[in-house]
Amino acid sequence: MKKVILFGMLAVISLFGLQSFGSIGDSNPTIQVDSVCFSRDVLPILNSNCAMSFCHDAISHKGNYILTSYSGISKGVKAGNSTNSSIYKQILNDKMPESPFAKLTATQKTVIKNWIDQGAKNSTCEVTDCDTTNVTFSTIKPIITNNCLGCHNAENASAKIDLSTDKQIDELKEIILCTILHASYCKPMPYNGLSLSNCEQKMIKCWVTLSSTGNIQQGEQIANNFNIRSSNGSESATINFQLDKRQIVAMSLYSYQGRKIRDISKEEYSEGSYELTFPTNNLSVGVYFVRIQAGTSIQSLMFTH
Repeated sequence: MKKVILFGMLAVISLFGLQSFGSIGDSNPTIQVDSVCFSRDVLPILNSNCAMSFCHDAISHKGNYILTSYSGISKGVKAGNSTNSSIYKQILNDKMPESPFAKLTATQKTVIKNWIDQGAKNSTCEVTDCDTTNVTFSTIKPIITNNCLGCHNAENASAKIDLSTDKQIDELKEIILCTILHASYCKPMPYNGLSLSNCEQKMIKCWVTLSSTGNIQQGEQIANNFNIRSSNGSESATINFQLDKRQIVAMSLYSYQGRKIRDISKEEYSEGSYELTFPTNNLSVGVYFVRIQAGTSIQSLMFTH
């Protein structure tokens, strides 16, 4: 029975890439052998924590190391031998990252050690069975920790954005979503031109959409089961809603900044369930709101495109 439980735990760990399952104080982090993937697990850690400005980015290349790609990182490792790999020795002894940047966690150090000892391969691991249905904060936090926390921590909050606590991550989730989608009105993140995987982007979109405080309601509730989903390869979006009484309802599309983009519809509806599709092919990637209004009552629901 214990073997079955252990196998199940390892399968879950492998799926999510072991990105940060441990605290700063971990002395014996558990990392599944032969599970470390360069693009998913190693590159985000080094890019976020070591390749910031004035360190190991393409412009500064301190010590002649550029840690924004496999070719640059591989210069500082000896495949199969973490003990004699300069990058690992630097992070193991907390010489890198330098102050005021936070040191790597024990779990992150172990991820890099295992990757080197497993051959330091240039592996790319895109999840094929991405779960965007049961997304919680606990599945999102490791992504933020590995890809963002190196620059946005309490010791050195780049752009004055500190993501070192759960509360701060939650308060800034719409900005996080905007940046990881590389929307035109937000600075694209992660740094150095990297992108989160498609699965990670979908997970964050789902989490933010479901939990956003931007989904407002003023006055009486207009619609029940109000939801929006993208369809037809992002060429359109579909609104579903249910009304408990006959009323005139107006629907409009708004930008994340609150600017009205266009009217979607305005008509009188009877009691019942409805589905309404509107075009989104001319919208840039980003965060939007659909606002419905009946009399003085307003409901607003966020969605991502």
